[in-house]
Amino acid sequence: MLGTVPTSKRSLILAIATATGLLLAALSLLHMSNGNTLFQGTNTLSAHVVVQFANGDTAVRPITWTDTISRVAALESAGFQVAHDGDALCAVEGEGCPDTDCFCPENLWAQGKWDGSAWDATAWPPPNVADGDVVAFRNATQPDYSDWGLTGLLPAAPTYVAASDALEWMRGQQQSDGAYDDGFDRIGASVRALIALGAAGYDPAHWGSPSLLDFLTVVSRTETIDYAGTWASAVGKLAIGAAWTGQPVTNFAGINLPSRITSYYSPTSGAYGDGSGDTSWSILGLHAAGENIPTQAAGFLKRVQNADGGWSWNEWSDSSEVLHSATCIQALLAAGESATATEVISALAFVDSARNSDGGYGYQVGDDSDVDTTASVIQSLLSVGKDPALNWCAAVSCGYLLSEQAMGGSLYYSGAPSLYATQDAIPALMHRPFGPLANWSYNCDGS
Repeated sequence: MLGTVPTSKRSLILAIATATGLLLAALSLLHMSNGNTLFQGTNTLSAHVVVQFANGDTAVRPITWTDTISRVAALESAGFQVAHDGDALCAVEGEGCPDTDCFCPENLWAQGKWDGSAWDATAWPPPNVADGDVVAFRNATQPDYSDWGLTGLLPAAPTYVAASDALEWMRGQQQSDGAYDDGFDRIGASVRALIALGAAGYDPAHWGSPSLLDFLTVVSRTETIDYAGTWASAVGKLAIGAAWTGQPVTNFAGINLPSRITSYYSPTSGAYGDGSGDTSWSILGLHAAGENIPTQAAGFLKRVQNADGGWSWNEWSDSSEVLHSATCIQALLAAGESATATEVISALAFVDSARNSDGGYGYQVGDDSDVDTTASVIQSLLSVGKDPALNWCAAVSCGYLLSEQAMGGSLYYSGAPSLYATQDAIPALMHRPFGPLANWSYNCDGS
């Protein structure tokens, strides 16, 4: 006991103890300034979790933790409902098997992490998640395991990380009433936010307070109804956002979205609204909602296609626009046209002619690359199955988008962070087109 030590010696001990404590505190602060700590468990670590479900929907989440975290715990930290038996993953969000029968035939979950150039499926048991990791979980669709695994089936991790960082930046731009404001149209910007959340598997009811969903369906319900009644393209985009986020498309803010789209349709011309712009987004909205699309709609798009293979928005000029043409390609495919159709091949040739040396695309042929157009082109290529760079795993095709992302997660337009551009880039970075997704092989093994 310290009380039994002579006073002089006690003072010496106290002095040494005090000096030692100060030294340890100084060393700790020094290590913390370098991003490290002396003691395990006091550092905040971060990683990303990617989950692809059996229907192809993919979610990405950032996580932080201290000390150690297993892959199962990482899934739970990311907000997913998980059934597991120790390290064995049984089900995610109800897909798979119960923890009482983890290895039943329905458990087709594969997992791995990005090793910097490919997805690495590590031998059992799976290691704990490390700082900076990107770990992925994929539910196969074939009970014979013919499409089990990650290699060749998931794109490169950097695109998912870029999408996640963009979403986190977007989170910080949300207004106090739950809206987004790009300086032009708060409802339009909020609908694009809805689409971006759907592309990454987020629930808009839990995004912000008030939430984005509350803003669109409660706080500004009247404005949302007015928005859907303004242009066919507007209600088409709203239908995509509602469908992708799991909302009732027949009663979104009291609107039956497929019926509202159909109200713009002319069976005589095959067009929705005022031309190819309205028609393409109407087709894509119906496709997202799982509705039938009349063959006359595709016929209209083919009739108004320009001689160079492109389209101009609602035929307001003879100058084809790359962004709109990429949207029309997706619409034709969503309407049931083949990727080998003459009109699709011609449109792809027009889009290909607009590729710039930086890997991006401008609004019209010859224009400088921009994020919005490049994102739309990437989505059209994902939809048609055409790979311009032959290495999606290395994210070559998304290289321009990645180069336009700021440290904080936003993407640039004309050299400045842009909410509009950031929202438009997220579906492309998540590899989710508005049209059907072609059967892709992501050559993550380097082949």
